[in-house]
Amino acid sequence: MFSRWVPKLIFSALLGFANGMVWANASEEIEELIRNKQWTQAQQKLQLAIKQRAQAPNSAASPQWRLMSSQILAGQGEIAKAVEELQALIQEFPELPEPYNNLGVLLALQGHYEAAASALISAIQARPNYKIAHQNLGDLYTAMAQSAYAQAKNIKEGPGLLPLPAPSAATTTLTNTHTLR
Repeated sequence: MFSRWVPKLIFSALLGFANGMVWANASEEIEELIRNKQWTQAQQKLQLAIKQRAQAPNSAASPQWRLMSSQILAGQGEIAKAVEELQALIQEFPELPEPYNNLGVLLALQGHYEAAASALISAIQARPNYKIAHQNLGDLYTAMAQSAYAQAKNIKEGPGLLPLPAPSAATTTLTNTHTLR
């Protein structure tokens, strides 16, 4: 009896390993297509991989493939659908930083800076050493500062403006030290 199920067990293990290799190869190919901005081919390859994976028992679309799907949607200009996919992914897998990061980037592109900052901070909270999220947050803060500076530069002086506050420290000419008022 032992000898009957051992070959089945080995075959199942090999089949699972082969499925894992197919999944890994498909993921690498899709990622390459995304890097090369070949959105249509990436989408077709992804849909085929999902369809093949769905035929296996107890399988669902992996978070990685759903993340790739959102990248493809964004690349095709379907930002709203990409945002929806990322928000759904965050609801299901709140521990993953990548969806937060990508959501933050898309929100920033739409000019929703505060929401983008919140998403990027969530990515960093999920993985404190997530370098890309830190860089994206820095870029976002830089863009926000540049926008604020441009707005301030365009404000015309006039009676509607409040006067500038007095400095909180004064410099004396004798000793060149700062004294608080």
